[in-house]
Amino acid sequence: MNLLVYNLLLLLLSPPLLLFLLWRLANGKEDLAHWGERWGAFPLDVAQSRGASPRFWVHAVSVGEVMAAAPVLRELRQRFPDALIVLSTTTIGGREVAQKQPPADEVLYYPLDFPLVIDRALRTVRPDVVLLMEWEIWPNFLTRAKRQGAKIAVLNGRISDRGLRRGQSRFAAFFTAPGLASVDRFAMQSEEDSRRAALVGADPARIETLGNTKFDESMTPLTSADRDALRADLGIPPGVPVWVCGSTREGEEALIAEAAQKIWQRVPNLFLIVAPRHLTRADDAAAALETTGRGVRRRSTTASPPLVPRLPGSPDPPRRGARRGDVLLLDTFGELARVYAVADAAFVGGSLLPFGGQSVFQPLAQGVPALFGPYMNNQRDIAALAKAEGAGFEVADTAQLAAEVTRLVSRSEEEKAEMSRRARALIERNQGVAVRCVDRVATLLRERTP
Repeated sequence: MNLLVYNLLLLLLSPPLLLFLLWRLANGKEDLAHWGERWGAFPLDVAQSRGASPRFWVHAVSVGEVMAAAPVLRELRQRFPDALIVLSTTTIGGREVAQKQPPADEVLYYPLDFPLVIDRALRTVRPDVVLLMEWEIWPNFLTRAKRQGAKIAVLNGRISDRGLRRGQSRFAAFFTAPGLASVDRFAMQSEEDSRRAALVGADPARIETLGNTKFDESMTPLTSADRDALRADLGIPPGVPVWVCGSTREGEEALIAEAAQKIWQRVPNLFLIVAPRHLTRADDAAAALETTGRGVRRRSTTASPPLVPRLPGSPDPPRRGARRGDVLLLDTFGELARVYAVADAAFVGGSLLPFGGQSVFQPLAQGVPALFGPYMNNQRDIAALAKAEGAGFEVADTAQLAAEVTRLVSRSEEEKAEMSRRARALIERNQGVAVRCVDRVATLLRERTP
């Protein structure tokens, strides 16, 4: 009955949904070259890879989920070298990042949850195991994959405050019940996420807490030489303190500009780097930062080719654009994780205004203390761990943000080294989640084997 009502609603909503998708396509929000994948028309080479075994379909909605999937993909490839690994995403940004993940054999767009579309996609991929990163419960996809004999697991499971409210409503619970019943294993990030999974209808017997795979995704800290080379490439004058603000959301650049004005009164040579979460907002972000009265330089117009190792005795690379301003707008894709390494302090966006917060893993992985606002409900666990470790600091407003940045960039070298050690220790102590997740996947495969 649940699926019948769900599919009747989908049928009724099809005309406006199609118009919405066509509008997105006309406005560049859909990928025309791969639009057929939304309708289950996957490339022939997926269907032709019949000999690959086992066959995994990993779904990661957007950039954050793809990054969380990366260590799982690597472990799957190591454990099952002959497997077919299909990685699907929902967003264009997620696909761009996913295409850089070598363990995935195919990167596709996730199909719309219409029965005929889902059947077409499943006939092509024929997954033995479906792995959903964080929490994606689509009734037709999950029930039909189950019907074809696939095992299904949620990995790195997380339920936000909004997701909890929505999942507990009778309306949503009615439609998600068939999908939740199809999931064999819920591997959640924290005990709180496990508790929430049960509250929204997951079978408690199938829930366990394994941790956050993003601890495994965290990149190795840059060496001192790499940091110096990156500083030069970014046009940062030697010896000046650096404040990096990453993944900022709408309205936060103006607050950062306000805080920077206060910091420059105490630390006049501070170099500010701001990376908006969505590059489509680069012009708005630049306009907000220009209110500081300092020169704003865009990375996209002065970016150099990728760094290559220097031979001994070769001259130092020239500093690019250092005279052109104290503010650098990082409006390029995929650089932020490395750029955090040059910071003396980092602010993680989406948290001064009620967006739910962005990940603090990247600065901590580089040994950089992370600042964030009061709205970290989507990142509550890692934020709490960072605060407990003395490597993360919550600020309430721009005045407190300015005071904390001033304090952090003014520390002694010994204090910086100790805080860096704490940040890295936090990351290293919580690694190994991907291995545990793939252990559960291997168990599901054994259960599937006749």
